Amino acid sequence: MLGKKDFHSGGYGFNFRMVEYLRSHGVAVDIIHFSTVPAGLPLKWFSASRYICREIRKKKPDLVIVSKSYQYVPLLRLVSTFAGTPVLYLMHHLEWMDIRNKLKSFMYRVYVRWLLSMARKIWTNSRNTMEAIEDMGIPSERIMMINPGFEKDPEPLPDRSLRDGPVRLLCVGSISPRKAQHLLVEACASLEPGSFEAQFAGSTESDAEYSAGVLDLIKEENLSDSIRISGELSHNDLVIAYRKADILVHPASWEAFGMSILDGMWYGLPVIASDVAAIPELVRDGENGILTDPRNAGELADAVKSLIDNRDLRLQMGEKSRMFAENMNDWNDTGKEFMELVMASVKGGSK
Repeated sequence: MLGKKDFHSGGYGFNFRMVEYLRSHGVAVDIIHFSTVPAGLPLKWFSASRYICREIRKKKPDLVIVSKSYQYVPLLRLVSTFAGTPVLYLMHHLEWMDIRNKLKSFMYRVYVRWLLSMARKIWTNSRNTMEAIEDMGIPSERIMMINPGFEKDPEPLPDRSLRDGPVRLLCVGSISPRKAQHLLVEACASLEPGSFEAQFAGSTESDAEYSAGVLDLIKEENLSDSIRISGELSHNDLVIAYRKADILVHPASWEAFGMSILDGMWYGLPVIASDVAAIPELVRDGENGILTDPRNAGELADAVKSLIDNRDLRLQMGEKSRMFAENMNDWNDTGKEFMELVMASVKGGSK
């Protein structure tokens, strides 16, 4: 498996979970981390590509799995053609959706479509992303949608009906333009002071400039006592944050799946989230949460206020969240389905 960065959240967490599952079921998996590739990737693409292809020729794998490594797909395809090795691509996210320049976004989409056409099989995480890939002209029989799993913590849910004091909002995700934490800050500025506390749990390193801007906005709106940016949390600390929260807020401008949403649902949280991409596959408007316009801070504020003011509705939606989450994959379920995809990719031959 060729993959980017050694993180254990989001799509990176999915990768490592699947590696663990495959290895525990007798499949030998070698990982080529970007950090192990010599000469550095951005400036030494040719040297790095030669290294990767040399490793594949030496190891002679039955399958090459590529994740977040678009630039190597053409050479991997070339190597796999001569070696008879199929390529499985893991499509976690439609990266061109992050590009604000319309021309650059379009060109990147064309580029990715060309690269995906070289893969024997493509995994994706939601119906929305699968349909987007099909719209690019990729045959549906080459695409398999498997929802990411999550840990179904067996501990009883906290009794939120007994809580007093400010309602606790939780927003989980890297502090970045796509996660749109600035929108939640703007929404919080119109809420009654003292009625809420908000925690932003996510790395500030993926976009330091944006993170600094969010922090400045918090100060400008005099919300420093109400909103706390805690940075990326350990698994245990994140569980504590979910259990302490009353409402999960996810104002992202686009989301391929939303693993933090699913986690929050398991912990019995009502979810206020943007009505975009794959989010409605998890959040059913008016049932386990409220969907809002991803560009409208006022609408987001109204949704948050409605749940702050109505404890019974919060609890009812939280119960629905837990019920829906109980029917979703855990990591073992996802591992079984991923194993089937791996076996199908191997049997399918090169391309």
